[in-house]
Amino acid sequence: MNIVKLLVVTIDLAIVNLSYVVAFYIRFAPEVRLSGELPWRNYEPFLAALPFITVTALIYLDFFGLLRFHRTSRRSVVPSIMKLVFMQALTTTTITYFMSYSSLPRTVVILTAAIQAIALVVWNWAMLALRDAGSASSVAMIVGAAAQRKELLDKLAQTQEPAARKMAVKYWFTYDEREKALKCVKKVDEVLICSNLSEDFKIDIMLVCMDQRKAAYLVPEAFEIALLSTSVVHFDDLPLLLMDNVSLSFEQRFFKRAFDFTASILSMPFLLPFFAIIAALIKLTTPGSVFYRQDRVTAGGRVFKILKFRTMHEGAESETGPMLSHEDDERVTSLGKFLRRYRIDELPQLFNVIKGEMSLVGPRSERPYFVEQYARSIDGYEMRNSVRAGITGYAQIFGKYGTSAEHKLTYDLMYIMNYSLLLDVRLIFQTFKVIFQKGSS
Repeated sequence: MNIVKLLVVTIDLAIVNLSYVVAFYIRFAPEVRLSGELPWRNYEPFLAALPFITVTALIYLDFFGLLRFHRTSRRSVVPSIMKLVFMQALTTTTITYFMSYSSLPRTVVILTAAIQAIALVVWNWAMLALRDAGSASSVAMIVGAAAQRKELLDKLAQTQEPAARKMAVKYWFTYDEREKALKCVKKVDEVLICSNLSEDFKIDIMLVCMDQRKAAYLVPEAFEIALLSTSVVHFDDLPLLLMDNVSLSFEQRFFKRAFDFTASILSMPFLLPFFAIIAALIKLTTPGSVFYRQDRVTAGGRVFKILKFRTMHEGAESETGPMLSHEDDERVTSLGKFLRRYRIDELPQLFNVIKGEMSLVGPRSERPYFVEQYARSIDGYEMRNSVRAGITGYAQIFGKYGTSAEHKLTYDLMYIMNYSLLLDVRLIFQTFKVIFQKGSS
């Protein structure tokens, strides 16, 4: 396997370097036809900078995850390549400038970036296709209670993740089979660790995985998610983990609110005529009000009235009381199914965003009744209320109707710990992609 990795890295670096040569020949084709060689004053900067270009390319390959191709998907490799190409072009320009060279043409840098992007994508896709076609299944084991083991097996059967599709689970152990599980690690390639194990059991099995160089997957709990964004500080010779971003800073809250308000206001002239059409259709197809108002919980545990297009029959919970919606819910009208599938019923929440009750991106708003239940049964559940509830978010995009509250909490905490304005923009665009798929919540 190490030889294969070395070969892949060598080809990656060769593509990066040869792209410059090809770009030179394209740019200076007339001169090459006349003299048979490249203009030295233009080609010399590249040759002088070649060792630095090679080293920085290797750094960027590692930094952007292109050396970890075993669990890389063809879809995820493209953004990494684009980042590498951009940084390589910037680095090449900087290196040749500080080496006092000024004759490396900008057209060569641009051509090189285009050639690198195309060649690296084609090569990596071909390499990953060969990997998927030729790699054997990996042997895996699951450690955890029977209920979580069944859930993991179900998810493995449904997922499209390349590494997971290749897993063959042949061993499983419960929380009271510690010694058997630790001995079995050497027989497998991957270990799946459930969240209901004791902390010392998790530590023991992860240490064995590290010692045996085995891949370990951990189903995280809220506390473990919170540790993802810690930084290391030192008090003399004592290392400590600093966790100071369990919520958004003042600056982050300010810019997030400014973005939410501006984007919502600017969208209104385009959406209001559409709102009128949806309102008319609701009135014509079912008796009752156009909008649906309901108590929901947002940042700080505050309760507000959410505004949505009505998708259920009027008084749907008058006899049953609060109930979570589910797929094929009989309470949903025919038009409501269409509105839910394409998330159209969520659009009036933009008024909640304008009022400051919600954000465009954030944890899904829940009803007080269910928040109280989850807070009692799920450790760390109230941490999600450190930010405003959102129209869309990680849980809304990646979750499904059957996704548990625990797993949705994991998504919410991942969002809070990794928040940035750029992440909000990316999740909004990703929402447009999933609206043409079946609704998730």
